[in-house]
Amino acid sequence: MPRNDDKNKKMEHNPLTVMYDEHDVIVKAEKVIENLANTWENNPEEYADKVKKLVEFFREYADGYHHRKEEEVLFPAIKDHPDFVLQDILDEFETHHEDFREYAAEIIESVNDEDFATSYKVLKQYINDLRDHIAAENDELFVLAENLMDENQLKNIYFKFMDIDMELGEERKKEFEKLISSWV
Repeated sequence: MPRNDDKNKKMEHNPLTVMYDEHDVIVKAEKVIENLANTWENNPEEYADKVKKLVEFFREYADGYHHRKEEEVLFPAIKDHPDFVLQDILDEFETHHEDFREYAAEIIESVNDEDFATSYKVLKQYINDLRDHIAAENDELFVLAENLMDENQLKNIYFKFMDIDMELGEERKKEFEKLISSWV
């Protein structure tokens, strides 16, 4: 994951650091999912509860906090930059976000139907696709954004990100981060 750590350290309000940090939290869910394998056989209620909480995390944290920042702030800033010409890449990332929303709905539907094996299969597909998506954003999109934007543009994006966190609730975000960390 190429991060321009020198620039990140020099710049106090770098929105890409926020993106990388949120990605780090989101990928922790992979270990949680691995630990859920076949647990429904011995305790279906506990499995269902944990999966519902995971989907809540994906919907509120990954989609609500993180994808919202990308879709409402970062993507438009990149798209509007005069040197940006790769619209297809942004369209692809937005399509991925829609796919993730569909995965979440399918997982909940399977859990509610007590089809735990299917819910787990979809969870595994979700996290695999999410990891690929995160790697592409880290390796391509965020590097591109950092190269396109000057420090003032990046600071502006950062403060818009902070506005989203405040609107959605900074404490709620921290609760999700602690929850995922406590499960791994």
